[in-house]
Amino acid sequence: MTLPIKRLKLLIAGVGGQGALTAARFLGEAALSSGMPVIVGQLHGMSQRGGSVECSVIFGKGYSSHIGEGEADVVLGLEPLEVKRALPKISKHTKIVLNLGKIVPLSLAIAGKSYPPLEGILEAIREVTPHLFEVDGPDLVKQTGLPRALNVALLGALVGLEILPFGREVLWQAIVKKIPLRFLEANRQAFELGISATHA
Repeated sequence: MTLPIKRLKLLIAGVGGQGALTAARFLGEAALSSGMPVIVGQLHGMSQRGGSVECSVIFGKGYSSHIGEGEADVVLGLEPLEVKRALPKISKHTKIVLNLGKIVPLSLAIAGKSYPPLEGILEAIREVTPHLFEVDGPDLVKQTGLPRALNVALLGALVGLEILPFGREVLWQAIVKKIPLRFLEANRQAFELGISATHA
């Protein structure tokens, strides 16, 4: 049975190697298991390590994975500068979960330029939307001992805000199906820590 839900456009912005597309697939699997329509797409980037990546997850009926100017309802930001790049897709209503961990993009590294001040990036985002939820991703994954669990920790942060059209257990079961057994416990810890980071 298909569940009638209000259309929700979620954008994931990060760099290659952070698991942006994997996170999008987890969300898509969770939606499908709940019986709701969903479209998952990669809008930008080829997921090469260090390159910009944008993925979309559209919950509800539709035919395109495109998120236009000001259309993102939710942004999952794996990297601050990448969220700043995505500002044209953000409006004053957009809710943003932002990992504060920085990765110097290839373009800056090649040009020999330094990473811009984090507070300036956060200020630029807050000028567009007040709904900014900051998450210390590096600290969360340090507690798990598994840096690659960052995407799962941030998915937990989305759950903590209760803005997804399904519950925590549905999303966790979608994650469990794709995670090798030896990494399962660390990812479970990351997921729970992410929920705690944003849960009121």
